[in-house]
Amino acid sequence: MKRHCDLCDHQKLSLQKGDLCGLTNQKPEFNRTCTTIDFGNNLLDILEDILVDLEELKNTKKKVYKNVVSGSIVGVFLLICGYIIFDYFYNNELKAIILKFDKSSVDSIGFLIIVSGSVLITGYHYLKKAINNFSNHKNQLISLENYKLEIDEVLSLYNQKYKYKITFDKEVHGTQEIDIEIELT
Repeated sequence: MKRHCDLCDHQKLSLQKGDLCGLTNQKPEFNRTCTTIDFGNNLLDILEDILVDLEELKNTKKKVYKNVVSGSIVGVFLLICGYIIFDYFYNNELKAIILKFDKSSVDSIGFLIIVSGSVLITGYHYLKKAINNFSNHKNQLISLENYKLEIDEVLSLYNQKYKYKITFDKEVHGTQEIDIEIELT
């Protein structure tokens, strides 16, 4: 019921009673479809938000994939470098430092830990960030597609369809104009 009311222009919201029908000022009561539903501005506003967000996510798909690949490559490279640095110092320098343990050896061990640790942590950060960005993009896309599907299911109950056209104008100073035309059929 709520999905229907969210798309209807008659919807009224009350903090005490929740969703109300603006025609009766009562809670909506219908089985499968509402005989007085009015698809207008509410539906168009919701569709505009969802369709624009979906197109923006689809347009950034290549960029996200490039960032995943480049971030993963950089992350793995830094992890390998960190391991190699640690392995080199451990096998070559650390044995000599342990044999002649003095103040300079403590400094060398600290240097080993700081340098290799920093490289390893930086590599892990790049790798984790690349994977998280990909995962977030995918989850947002799935969420929006599911929401759009819910709206399409409600509209199909009323034999309503829509056509849309989205135009992304050139981005200027970080602001992009978006033109969208939605026609209910």
